[in-house]
Amino acid sequence: MGGRKPTCCRCGKLKERIRRAYCRACENLYQRQLRKRHPLLRQRPCRHRGESRTERHHPDYARPLYVIWLCRPCHLKLHANKRRRARHHVKQARKGGRR
Repeated sequence: MGGRKPTCCRCGKLKERIRRAYCRACENLYQRQLRKRHPLLRQRPCRHRGESRTERHHPDYARPLYVIWLCRPCHLKLHANKRRRARHHVKQARKGGRR
């Protein structure tokens, strides 16, 4: 499968990641500019533990600028609980559907 080589939309260099529009350097520049324009994306302490090293969590992708800042353990716990609830709902739906 030959085809075109993936190039950055901004600088024209080869990209490391095919599915992105920009190369890594241009993507980093874009993200820095985006954070300056949107104060909601400025890093904050963890909502639960207050730790300073945090990650963004998007509860609703329809509102991309609304993020919750969580430390890594809280973020993993949140997603684990979501998966657990989803499995529980699937089990309940299967039980109800067989009657």
